[in-house]
Amino acid sequence: MLWHKVSVSSEEAAGMDLLARTAVDEISDGMTVGVGAGKTASRAIREIAARVESADLHGITVVPASDAAEKVCLELGLSVAESSSFESIDVLLDGADEVDEKMRMIKGSRGAVARERIIAAASARRIYLVPESKLSPRIGTNSALAVAVMPFGVASTRQAILSVGLHGLLRRDLNGNLLVTDNANLIVDVSLPATEDYAALANALDAIPGIVEHGLFLDEADEIMVERSEGVIDRMVRSSD
Repeated sequence: MLWHKVSVSSEEAAGMDLLARTAVDEISDGMTVGVGAGKTASRAIREIAARVESADLHGITVVPASDAAEKVCLELGLSVAESSSFESIDVLLDGADEVDEKMRMIKGSRGAVARERIIAAASARRIYLVPESKLSPRIGTNSALAVAVMPFGVASTRQAILSVGLHGLLRRDLNGNLLVTDNANLIVDVSLPATEDYAALANALDAIPGIVEHGLFLDEADEIMVERSEGVIDRMVRSSD
């Protein structure tokens, strides 16, 4: 998977969220904007709201990937699309748990992989925002792979996951209870083996009944904005070749 990288220097501005500001510069009046479920995406949500409040942006509708993100959008006064009614999205601003040099990603730390996949598929342009700590020579080095599964038949689904060589545990919340997603699914967090054939692994997971979605996002990103510690945003842009 080919990509090239362009560096964008930071302005000197105290308190400015350069990553969020750079991302939101991609938005223009009247757009429908998809936003992710994580902390980095929430920074973009706040920047969008600030631009709308200052009348720098008009007619913006957002499609959030989680109930928590939707709550933040509404609290900030943003117009939120009905979850069942959007047909297309102009641009997606989302985060990722881990990214490699080929722009392959792991997502799912917030358990919203199904909604995030739907929003990505509906988006004309997909931009992912990450701090440089999320960069990795191999996805799966620092992050587990989230697999969303139906509660019905979960034991057999876990056995099928094991049969393709993946070992994992059902995710629990801080109280020790099974974590239930906004779509009433469970999450199995699996260790990703060292492999270059992620596409084959994704296909194997897609073929297992009971799996709703997984966090291997291999070719979704059109662009990844990387926040560097020295105050620079690097852009990884997918080649059109």
